[in-house]
Amino acid sequence: MTRRFLSLLIGLIIPYASVMLGIYHFRFSTEFILGFPPLYFWVFLWFFLTTICISTAWLLDKKDYQDE
Repeated sequence: MTRRFLSLLIGLIIPYASVMLGIYHFRFSTEFILGFPPLYFWVFLWFFLTTICISTAWLLDKKDYQDE
C-alpha cells in the first residue's frame, strides 16, 4: 500500500464512512450523550476527528513529496 493511497484512506474515506455509518446507526436513538442526541454528538465528534485524520494524511503525503 503506497503512502499516497494510505493518506487518501485516512484523510477522506475513514471520516466519510464513519459519519455515514454513525448516521445509519444512531438515527432512531432516543438517549442523550452530554445533553445531545447521539447522532448530533457523533457528527460533532467527527468534526474534530476529521481534523486529526486530515492532519495525519497531510503528514504522510508530505513525507512522500520530500523524498522526490
